[in-house]
Amino acid sequence: VGDLLEEYPTDSITLIRLNGLLHSDDNCASKTLVAVDPTVVQNLIIYNLSPQDADQLLEKRVRSRFSHRKILFLPPSREEVDSLLEHLPSLPADSSFPSGYVSQFNEKIKNITSDPRFKDMLRTFLNANSTVNSLLKFIFRAVSSMNLESGILSLETFKAALSSMQRQPKLEAVRDCSILELYLLVCMRRLEVKEQSLYNFISVMKEYKTIHDSFQTSDHYAQNVCLRAFEHLREREVICYAENRGQSQTGEYRPMKLLILASELHQGMRSHACCP
Repeated sequence: VGDLLEEYPTDSITLIRLNGLLHSDDNCASKTLVAVDPTVVQNLIIYNLSPQDADQLLEKRVRSRFSHRKILFLPPSREEVDSLLEHLPSLPADSSFPSGYVSQFNEKIKNITSDPRFKDMLRTFLNANSTVNSLLKFIFRAVSSMNLESGILSLETFKAALSSMQRQPKLEAVRDCSILELYLLVCMRRLEVKEQSLYNFISVMKEYKTIHDSFQTSDHYAQNVCLRAFEHLREREVICYAENRGQSQTGEYRPMKLLILASELHQGMRSHACCP
């Protein structure tokens, strides 16, 4: 590594990141750097390869040590999103458009992005998909639906873009649910948050009882009524059986899963006519 630093002094970041290619023994706290052929390291620098590509250049016996590794791509922070929204839709000052139009256009963008209604709309959108790519698609759709006569973006164009990117049928299904059905959907979502991957009607009812006991709600229904509501949700394809196995079991004991996203449930409940 020292020799490579002398030969490629501007690529110290690559070498530092290369040291992240560590494997650890489950039985000890220390970490050991895997022995890598110097040619591999050199190729990473010369061809500008990322350390994640290094495993493809290693011997098979060494590569197996990285088989359990996962690469996680975190969504952009709120500050990064705000920065993107400030720069991406804006027109550059040295563009071929008239200077008066550029300043008017950019001032309108600032007004829209600072509007609380836009921030609330953006929060709803990012809850469903918080990747930079989805944000670019959102901005592109807004620009594509811009009024060509005025040539200026508006809050309505962003609303239209959001509406075109959402899965409306699922939202409508949630809006049309009864209060009891909403309770059951919330219970299933709470079980998922608790990392309970498989749950059935019995476990959902236990969660329902927990909510009722904790918040002392007046919305308390008998188990047979809840079972009918549960079946109604399945018929409307808001939930479904998690697997085909266990068909001999009664419906109360078969594992289920939600067919709606957390953001869709949240938005559907917010727009529900009488959600408590």
